[in-house]
Amino acid sequence: MVPWLFLTMPGLCYNAVMTASSHDLHGTTPGSEQDYADIQGGGGPSGALPLVYGHVDPNVFPIGQLQEASRLAISERAQQTLNYGPSLGNATLRTFLRTRFARCEGLALEPSELLLTAGVSSALDMVVRVFTQPGDTVLVEAPSYHDALTIIRDYPVRLASVPLDDQGLLTDALAERLEHLVRTGERPVMLYTIPSFQNPSGFTMSAVRRDQVIDLAAQYRLLIVEDDVYRDLYFEGPPPESLFALDDDRTTIRLGSFSKVLAPGLRLGWAMGSAERIERLVNSGLIQSGGGANPFSAATVAAFCEQGWLDPHIEQLQRVYRQRRDVVLGALEDHMPRGVRWNRPGGGFFIWLELPESVSSRAVLQTAERHGITFIAGPSFYAENPTDGERYIRLPFSFVPPHELVRAVGVLAETIGDLP
Repeated sequence: MVPWLFLTMPGLCYNAVMTASSHDLHGTTPGSEQDYADIQGGGGPSGALPLVYGHVDPNVFPIGQLQEASRLAISERAQQTLNYGPSLGNATLRTFLRTRFARCEGLALEPSELLLTAGVSSALDMVVRVFTQPGDTVLVEAPSYHDALTIIRDYPVRLASVPLDDQGLLTDALAERLEHLVRTGERPVMLYTIPSFQNPSGFTMSAVRRDQVIDLAAQYRLLIVEDDVYRDLYFEGPPPESLFALDDDRTTIRLGSFSKVLAPGLRLGWAMGSAERIERLVNSGLIQSGGGANPFSAATVAAFCEQGWLDPHIEQLQRVYRQRRDVVLGALEDHMPRGVRWNRPGGGFFIWLELPESVSSRAVLQTAERHGITFIAGPSFYAENPTDGERYIRLPFSFVPPHELVRAVGVLAETIGDLP
């Protein structure tokens, strides 16, 4: 077997303030197998080990620090924390984010270009609702994040897929698809992409292709929706510049979230875009009636960040998930039968398995579930042609402990090897 290789750019973003010990950073002790089964169902048989979720391991939540941050938020800014907030979101947190983007990415944002949201899913829903009309076409990657496809399908738009490889979106295929859509009277208005450590594939779009995507978006007046939720979770070095940073015309809306780098229960993220597009989002009914995104969570996260705890926590996550990725890669090398291929992601939560031609991921799933392992089969990640995903399995390594990941890979390897 020849694993696909993926290279990342060197460089790190450090925060000089580090006030928490390793014990304080975690605030919990490692959980048992039952803990993972109890968090939420895995979508398979009861008690099955869930290789379903691209979730943060709950044992790395900085519980002690979040408790202190919430205490600070209430004790020092009770009225602001417990009341409706400004439409753009908590001003302290937005200032922190703008400063961090400038330090880590050299990205200068005006206050009017950054909006706090209730996470990436809520932001994507809002962007599709505000910036599409019935009958419009939204382009997506093949494969793409299955829940994002579900969100987009909630609206009367058409989904059009564009394939990718280990360098990201195939821009020649994107150009051909756009030309065909326009020629046949379709209205392509939006491209949803996860360019860095993509879900489900773990691939990262190369710098060259990012430039080409920006050029095509300008040519076809396409709004790019850049889901960049995994950007900070790199293992060897950060990904190339974001599409938003490369887009001088600000035709990109970039989405980010605290779900992967802090805790998903906070339901807090952000959107950056041109002042005009952010204003359109702010003027939507949801934000006008809601009083800003989750003021209590935003005030808690603002206090957390003011204490200098965010960057050290992210660096801890990078170490934890790098180690888990390496454990899974080692197990794949040790156990997988000939003909199975996989990539070596430079960050994020996922490895993408390609099965031999004669093996179906759904057949693997049926057998694996009888042995206590469940996962999402490849067809779920393809918007137009689910059969294109028959030979693929998304293997997340973030949620369950390393020893269980090794056991799961062994079961998958045995199952694949036994299938005709």
